[in-house]
Amino acid sequence: PSPGECPSFQDKFQQNLKPMNGLPPNSINNLILCFEQEVAPIKFVSDIDDALVLVQNEIDKKIIFISSGSLGKQIIPFIIKTHPHVYTFYIFCAQVSNNLNWAIDYTNCLQMFDHETDLLIRLVRDISKEFIHLGLSYLAVYDGESARKYFTTAQTLETHANNANSPMPPFTDRLKMLQ
Repeated sequence: PSPGECPSFQDKFQQNLKPMNGLPPNSINNLILCFEQEVAPIKFVSDIDDALVLVQNEIDKKIIFISSGSLGKQIIPFIIKTHPHVYTFYIFCAQVSNNLNWAIDYTNCLQMFDHETDLLIRLVRDISKEFIHLGLSYLAVYDGESARKYFTTAQTLETHANNANSPMPPFTDRLKMLQ
């Protein structure tokens, strides 16, 4: 979405990702980066050219790319071919069915949503899952303090996702594992 198009979406986005901001930099080695460094800062662009510049400038990071269906249709095939560091794609569109023809080829790295809250909940859960994996990596190298920080952040993210998902039953499996 363009910067002026969805200010409430951007506000919700920042609010749900706020728990990641407190993580310390990676102290164990340079091979495992803090997810905060890989995800942040969150940047919004208004057109294809700006999106490509952003992707090219962040080549040393994993990128989670969120776009409209129309922008995604135009840019995702190119990004997949030329920028393998783009981690996954989230498409926010009014009609998922209108985007199935082009998106079907990218189901291994693309998710589509027709409601901003659904997208945000899924994104927060995916980030939480990534933090759990990073925490387990720290445990494997006997760095319990760093692992605890990742697990605590994952727990906070899961709690935020559950709170945002109040009409649906909360997902508690990861929360139980983190307690």
